[in-house]
Amino acid sequence: MDAANALGALSTDLAFSVSYAIANEAMASSREYGISPDELIAVLLVLAVVLASLPRALETLSRAIVRIAPAGSFPWMERTTDQSAEGGLTAFLKLIVSIGKRISVSIAVQLLANHTRANQPLRSVRILSLLSIAIFFLFLQKGSLISEKRDS
Repeated sequence: MDAANALGALSTDLAFSVSYAIANEAMASSREYGISPDELIAVLLVLAVVLASLPRALETLSRAIVRIAPAGSFPWMERTTDQSAEGGLTAFLKLIVSIGKRISVSIAVQLLANHTRANQPLRSVRILSLLSIAIFFLFLQKGSLISEKRDS
């Protein structure tokens, strides 16, 4: 269990550092192409919402495939007692989507923080704005965890 916690912490640190670099590159390229930071942030938040809805869609699709297909048609999908497909391919796709969602949300947070720091002249307003961004995304994260617990 300690190895799993260490790997989880490492993946969080990796997602943060990668998202920081991607956010800086995205901000630079948006300046080059004349895209406003607000539009860039909106696109990334929409991408995060789409990626958040994909795991449930993948699960529904894989259950439908397992239900319709004859046994043995798709060896990478396993039939379990409740007819859910949690085979290797499905689990891998869920992992990739989860990583993409985490990185896209982290990029959006980085862009919001950079945009706030660049546009607010007063230090107290910048600090308050950055705190409200952090509280908002923590609220969203905890709210999604509550709905996941209710679903399971």
